[in-house]
Amino acid sequence: MLYLQPRLSSSLHVQQRNLSTTTIRRLRVEENTHKASGDELTQAESPEEDTPWFLEEELPRLAPSHHQQTLPVAPEGAPAVIDPMMKYIFEDMGLDDLALFDLRELDPHAALGPNLIMVFGTARSEKHLHVSAGRFVRWIRKHHQFEAKADGLIGAGELRTKLRRLRKKAKLMGTNANIIPRGDNGISTGWICVSFNTDDGVSTVDANFDATGRMAGFDAGAASTTIVVQCMTEARRQELDLETLWEGMLKRSIRDSRQIDGKEPLSADELKDQVASRLQLPEGYNKAAKQWQAMEDASQKRYFSTSARRLAAESSPKNAQTTTHLNLDSVATHVRDFQASGAPMDAEDLVRLIRHVFQAGPQGPDTAAERIRLVDQLLLAGEERGISLLSGDILITLIESMATSPAYGPALQRAQANMEFLLSERRIAPSGEQSRRLMAAYAQRQDWERFWDAFRAPARFRQARDAALYELAYAAVTATRDAALCTDALRWLYPEMGREDPPVLPTGALYDALRACILIADPAAEELLRSPPPEAGMTTLEKRSLKHREFVVMLRDIERIRGELRTEEARLERHQAMETEIRSRFEA
Repeated sequence: MLYLQPRLSSSLHVQQRNLSTTTIRRLRVEENTHKASGDELTQAESPEEDTPWFLEEELPRLAPSHHQQTLPVAPEGAPAVIDPMMKYIFEDMGLDDLALFDLRELDPHAALGPNLIMVFGTARSEKHLHVSAGRFVRWIRKHHQFEAKADGLIGAGELRTKLRRLRKKAKLMGTNANIIPRGDNGISTGWICVSFNTDDGVSTVDANFDATGRMAGFDAGAASTTIVVQCMTEARRQELDLETLWEGMLKRSIRDSRQIDGKEPLSADELKDQVASRLQLPEGYNKAAKQWQAMEDASQKRYFSTSARRLAAESSPKNAQTTTHLNLDSVATHVRDFQASGAPMDAEDLVRLIRHVFQAGPQGPDTAAERIRLVDQLLLAGEERGISLLSGDILITLIESMATSPAYGPALQRAQANMEFLLSERRIAPSGEQSRRLMAAYAQRQDWERFWDAFRAPARFRQARDAALYELAYAAVTATRDAALCTDALRWLYPEMGREDPPVLPTGALYDALRACILIADPAAEELLRSPPPEAGMTTLEKRSLKHREFVVMLRDIERIRGELRTEEARLERHQAMETEIRSRFEA
């Protein structure tokens, strides 16, 4: 036990020293409290004597912030809770870039509720978003007795349940990735909408009933104000851009209300000022979008020198080369001169220039990237001049020019597939002439899957296909001299002619194309129809086979229809001649 004595003596010494220090401090405090008054110098020096040395250093001074945010003020006639609420959102919740929209004049009111006032704020992170929204719900209930509803808020218990389910799912799938970045996992919402109603105790329900007691209108006469606080992360706020959405709704409501009331419509500047008076946006909000819009507006105003004006007439698309023997370098020079001149251009000019770029020489896929770059410049110039680039004519021209380009290769194939996808997504009904252009381009590339898809396109939009479309289909497969391809085409094309409304009849050039296709599929069909072999030397099976021979039966049916048409035409001619003769006799 002797080895513990030094340690115990040292601890007793420390305790005695602490006790004496505490006693001295207590005596000093009691001495200061008993003094009723004293010299100012003594009062100034006494804190310095009592202040420990480690507290005598000056606190660090932070540089003043250059971003002094101005809080939105409550609009006229708004509930009294707006001002303390804005102060709490900024100081306690810590949301930045606060904006306030006065949407009480929306007619009809929004689905969120009548007399709507909406506040937008940006949270610094997902955790900050949920914590601050939860505190705001509790604060508004405790201090103002409003029951708020927070859509998108995940409580602590729900969060634990979701995380447990994600861990279980990850364990079953054998992966450690519980949460996919930027994925919809039910946890990273990025947006919480807190809404509550303020009831002032005044109801206007009686005002919605007419003299007979029947309800007039659809509103129940709510006199409360709906306050909505949109809490979002910065990325989600930029992605959704709800401010632009509600600004457009307010502008449309003001314009429609004046029209219904019979008032004179406002000009664009007056309407913009009236909408801006109801919106309180943070300074510098959406600065990048405003700069982009300013650049677009400035791009519409072009100022050219005298030399550029002289180029306008020379580089006008009306004077573009029409020869098929074009060189890509000359076309590129023409496109650059045309852009510099600022000459006017319409959709027909744009289509013509696109064809020149893709059809110019030389051969080979090496120039595909250069052609795509030139067409991209042309499309940008057309968009600046107000041409709709998603019209059916321009999209089909792009597909047609790429498919028939001498530089056709993998690059143009990918670009062509993108244009075809865009055309299908836009659900643009092609005209008969546009369908024929696509079919001719695909036939040149022997791309029969796309060829027949272009042929079926009008039927998908409940449009009738004319005789010219069938003639092109028969002529394209006949040009291949492929009996199997012609056979497959005839077996489903010929019945389709009778299903059209009105039916497509085999006359004129269509009859010639159909007959040529039949002769490719069965070269002996016409001879067997005109001069069948004698039945005396044929067996029963041969007779039956000849009678039911596929293309002989088809050609016989075609000739029957043509005979009926000739008979009907002769009857109409006789009837017309008879009417003419009778009319002449009466007139005489």
